Order: sequence, then structure tokens, then C-alpha cells
Amino acid sequence: MISVIIATYNGEKYIQKQLQSILNQRKQPDEVIIRDDCSTDNTGNLIKEFIKENELSNWSFETNVSNKGYRGNFNNLLSLVNGDYIFLSDQDDEWLPNKIEKMVSIFENNQHILALNGSISLIDGHSHSIEIIDGKNMYNSNFYFSVKKLKRLNQIPLSDLVISNVTPGCAMAITKNLKEMFLQSYNEMIPHDWYLNMIAAIKGGCYYLNEPVINYRVHSNNAIGLSSAAERGLKAKLKSFDKEERIKNFQMQIDAIDKLTIDFANVDIKTKESQNYLKTRVAFYKKSTFMNLLKMCKYKDYQERTAIRGRIWDLVLALKIDSLAYLLDRRA
Repeated sequence: MISVIIATYNGEKYIQKQLQSILNQRKQPDEVIIRDDCSTDNTGNLIKEFIKENELSNWSFETNVSNKGYRGNFNNLLSLVNGDYIFLSDQDDEWLPNKIEKMVSIFENNQHILALNGSISLIDGHSHSIEIIDGKNMYNSNFYFSVKKLKRLNQIPLSDLVISNVTPGCAMAITKNLKEMFLQSYNEMIPHDWYLNMIAAIKGGCYYLNEPVINYRVHSNNAIGLSSAAERGLKAKLKSFDKEERIKNFQMQIDAIDKLTIDFANVDIKTKESQNYLKTRVAFYKKSTFMNLLKMCKYKDYQERTAIRGRIWDLVLALKIDSLAYLLDRRA
């Protein structure tokens, strides 16, 4: 049985294109469950009209009693779904027609896979293709870092997931077994898709398909993994940099690994090393000294992942240029 779950919130602009791309799949899902998180626009009505016009008796739609946030909404959706293979969907992308067919075939031929992450192609608000150049050792429109050259199908170790996820959740599918493990452990401390991949990696079943399965729409509300800060001036970047937010996010990742260790198994040495690197980065953001910068630079993760621009930025923080720019801005 194949299931699709869709979380929506104020998505009236693109929701019909998303739904149509699912309806256009060569291999159709057995059930589609949609939950709207108390939208204030016309999202709910558009979904109901789409289901009615296309006579989709195996599609269900309801509006949440209260706003759960996207993590809570997906958590609830996973508790409702029945499929052996479960596809996660956002409200504003466009699936390629062979997405379900291709990914289900891989699951059926590789029974050990628990989470399968597809690659993405980027589109803009008008569904026009966006071409970007992947950075060094970067794949999947700069979402995924790998020193090792990727094949078509690649196993993802937990150590790769400590620092960043593989792909947006809207390009992934999971098995029923992984869903059950997730529901027993998830506490919304980290995005649901990332946590699903972490559990799968602990069990040796997290994989990345190095082929596009969706057109991922980039707009002001969802540009995860893409930043225009590099193209802006130093002053603008300094003003936009939020140390407290960075500390909060990195600490969230550190805590997630600790929880996984308690709930499932002890993590490997490489994963622990990556976790320790994050702790060192948190220490650097809390106290941006040259001593803490040197400690951070010793880690292999820093040496491999941090581009020249990032190293210059860390030096800016250590030199307290950010504080100086803030004072000058106040005096201006």
C-alpha cells in the first residue's frame, strides 16, 4: 500500500499545482491524507474543490482544530497513515511523474532501505527552472555534502546527518517500520524529515537517490538551504547574522543525537566526532575568541565542509568586526 501525506498552511498560490502533480503520477497512491494547519487564506477550499472535481474517494482532507506547526502537523499525519511506503509532500512543489513509481521500485528491490531521499531540481514561482552550481563536494543543489563521489544509490551514515540533512522532506519516502519507530521517539525538537533520516541511518537504512524526483519551488517562504547573503554586502550580512539562532539550531542537533542514543543505540565514533564538532561551534558562537576558533579548526568536519568564505566569516567573528559594525551602525 502506498500513502501520501500533505501538510498545508496558507498555500493557496501553489497548492493546485502540487496536487495535480500527485494526481499525474504514473503509479497512483492508495491513499492521500491532507491536513491543513488552520490556514487564513483559501487553501482549504481549493483542496476540497480539487478532490471533488476529480472524484478522489481515496483522498481525505481535514483542518486541524488548532495550529500545530509544520513539525506537529507532519507528526500527526504520520500517526494517521496506513501505507507500507509513505511519501511526504509539501504544498508548493511539483512532483516529477515517475517519482512514486521509481522510489517504490527501489524499496521493493532493496528491503533494507527505511528512508529513501530523492534529489531535487529547482524552480521559481513561475515553474521556470533555476540552475545553480554545486559547491565543492556538494550535491543536490547544495543540500548534501559528501567527500565521497556519489553513485546512483548511496547509503547515508549518521555522521553525515549530524550537521545537515540530505534533502528536503518533500523529496523523501519512508517505510511503515520507520514510521513506527519515529512515532515512539519523536518530540519535535528537530524537523521531522531530518529525524526520520537519523533513525534510518542508525539502522543502516538511510539512502540517497542521486536523481531528481521533484521540482522544488524556491520562494521567500521556503528557501531552505539557499542563501542570498553571500551576494549581499558585509554590513547586510552582519546585520542578518543571528548568533542566538545559530546556537539554538546547533544545540537542537546535538540534543537529537543524544536522544537517538538513548532511544535506539550507541552512535559510532565518527558520529560522536561530528557531534563534538558542533559543540565546539556552539562554544565559538557563545564566545568568539581565537582560542575557540582554533579548537573548531582542528576538526575534520570543519576542514572539509567550511569553504573559504565561511572561514573568513569565522575570522570576522573572532576579530569582533561584527560588534564594531553594530556600533558604527548605531552611531550612523
